[in-house]
This record gives sequence, C-alpha cells and structure tokens, in this order.
Amino acid sequence: MVAVHASAHSVASSEWIICLDKRPAERSGEDVDIILARLKGVKAFEKFHPNLLQQICMCGFYEYLEKGITLYRQGDIGTSWYAVLSGSLDVKVSETANHQDAVTICTLGVGTAFGESILDNTPRHATIVSRENSELLRIEQREFKTLWEKYRQCMAGLLAPPYGVMDSGATNDKNLNSDTLNFMSKNLNKVPSEKILRAEKVLRNAILARAPHMIRDRKYHLKTYRQCCVGTELVDWLLQQSSSCVHSRAHAVGMWQVLLEEGVLNHVDHELNFQDKYHFYRFLDDEEEDAVLPSDDDKREAEEELQETLLILSQIGPDALMRMILRKPPGQRTAEDLEIIYDELLHIKALSHLSNTVKRELAGVLIFESHAKAGTVLFNQGEEGTSWYIIQKGSVNVVIYGKVMSAYMNSVYSC
Repeated sequence: MVAVHASAHSVASSEWIICLDKRPAERSGEDVDIILARLKGVKAFEKFHPNLLQQICMCGFYEYLEKGITLYRQGDIGTSWYAVLSGSLDVKVSETANHQDAVTICTLGVGTAFGESILDNTPRHATIVSRENSELLRIEQREFKTLWEKYRQCMAGLLAPPYGVMDSGATNDKNLNSDTLNFMSKNLNKVPSEKILRAEKVLRNAILARAPHMIRDRKYHLKTYRQCCVGTELVDWLLQQSSSCVHSRAHAVGMWQVLLEEGVLNHVDHELNFQDKYHFYRFLDDEEEDAVLPSDDDKREAEEELQETLLILSQIGPDALMRMILRKPPGQRTAEDLEIIYDELLHIKALSHLSNTVKRELAGVLIFESHAKAGTVLFNQGEEGTSWYIIQKGSVNVVIYGKVMSAYMNSVYSC
C-alpha cells in the first residue's frame, strides 16, 4: 500500500489529525474527544453506538491518499478496514489475473466503508484506487475483529455479505403492517406493464453492452447467486448514463424501485425496497437458468432507446421512492428520508395552511396506505377514529346517514 502520511501533508495542522497520528496508547482523553467530535459528522458512523465510536477513536488511524494511488490490489490479503472521510476511490475488478484489465465498477464516496474481508482473511475482491485526493480512517485487523465481536449488530449495516446487510435483511413477518403484506402479495403476482417490461429489457441490454461485468454470478456465504447485479453498482451506473435525467443517488434509487415494484427487477431474498447497498438484484430476463443474451441488434436498439427510457423512469421514480420511504416504520427512516417526505408535503395544497414546523413533524409519522379496489371501506360511521388521512391520488365517497358526498384530491396517507 502506498500512502502519504498526515504529518507530511498540508492538513497536518488539523487538530483531530494530529490526535489520530499518535499511537493509540499515547492518546489522552482530550485527544479522543477531539477525534470523536470530527467522526460524529461522518455518515458511515451516524448510527454507531457512542461506546463503539469512542473505541474507534482510540484505535483508528488517519490515511491521506493523493489522486491515483492504489490502496490495495485484487487478490491481496488485507490488513485493515477503511472508511472514507473525504474524496472518493474507484473500485476496479479484473476477470483475469492481469491488473491492467481491471474495469471500474463503482466509486466509493464520503461515508462509505470497505475492507471487511479481513474478518476471515479472504483475498481482496477488488483493487481500490483513489479517484482524487482522499482522507481515510483506517482500523487494523486485530482491533477491527475485536470491535466486530463486541458490536456486530451495530456494524452489520456497513458491511457487505456475508457479514453485513444481507445477513439481517430477511423480513420478519411479525413486524409487517397490513399494507406491507398487501404490497408483498400484489408484487409477487403482479403483471408488469408493457412500458416497464420494455424498460427492463433496455436497461439490461444496455448494461450488457456497456458494462457486462456488472451482471455475473456472485458468491455469498458459500452460496452462488446467478447473474446478479449489486445495488450500489446499479445506482452508480444510472448516474453515469445521464446527469440531466438522474439528479442524485436517491433519484436513481427511486428509478430502480419502479422496476422492483413491477417485478421486473428482484432482490435475491425478495426484499421489497431497493437499497443503495451491497445487495444482490436480478433482472427478470435473468431469472431463468438458460437466459438468452442480447444480440448485437438488441444492444443497438437498447442504446437508441436508453435516454428515452431513463427520462420515463426519472419522471415516475420520485413517486416510487416516496412510496418506499412511507412503507418504512417511522423509526427506521433516515434524515434524508424525512427531508424527501417534507419536500413532498410542501407541495400538497391541503397542508398549505400548516406551518413548516408542523410539516416536519408530520414527515416523521406519515404512513403510506393504498387501496386498489373501488368500494373498499376505510371506516364506518360511528366507529372510534384512529387515523387522519390525506387523499394524495384518486377519490373517496363519504356516506353520512344515506347521503353520499365525494372527496377528491390527489393512495392515501394516514397518521
């Protein structure tokens, strides 16, 4: 590994870096407090228990990489785990033993963590090269293993399988609300629209034309998943195709969620929400073992239709993202989720009389509810009320002692 040490770098005057440069045994309580104040603002650590974060401050090291530096190579046996504090790094994978054949499959930005292969001494799966000047937090193998054993549940969300998110990704039926169960049953039996079926073919064929390495067999916990893509790679790929159609990672997540809701893209463990994480997804056309690869004509057609397909998905992606967020239990919503809900509430006329403070409070408690069949009774006159509703799409009839009135606006929010 080639790295420039912090003391030789222009940012050496930064107090928290000076503290991290000290040997762990030489760090004082004040040093740890200074490091802690800096790391609390890092996305990768925002959900960490304070005790875990303090332990990281006591054993972590600072690394500075100039642009173009190789941190480690595919096939190396790792010695450290890393989190990106600033800058970005390219993840390169080679299908051969020649590193010159490596292809960039995604980019690691601020707040991402990597290097968990040190838990079982498996070879590195990719080569990591700094895309720009970058700052990293590094934890050596022995200390990382100790932290993992003690704080496994807290850290799992950061790690790739078999240690992380896919281990804990199975759905617990006892915690599902009725709308989620309804959505699950509808999703499993849904017939995709012609428009979304075509979008799936265009995106799959375009990926196979431009980045065929993204769709391949992947191993997880001694099991092989055929012809899968990784969630983070799919998001990265969309962002690379069109900056005018795809405005952010969240926007890209919403676009893939459209395909997931229609059943033309599926999580290998049948999770219902698309996630910008190391989760495995498979296109509908790859579900069969004898899946047919696109011809040259298919690839050419996909190239011609790609921008139009991206435009269509970019327009309906935000609604899919909103539905996905509102299906989450309120306690599981991130700050970014709450901001997306709040922005949507600003555009609902029925709430225009409410203050922004009230709208932010509503963002934390709103739940998505949909009723596909006309004639569904929400509640009956005389029943004790438990919810308040906003009609976001469609209409309802209000029946009071035999009189029928219609209420219109724009699925239903309840709180």
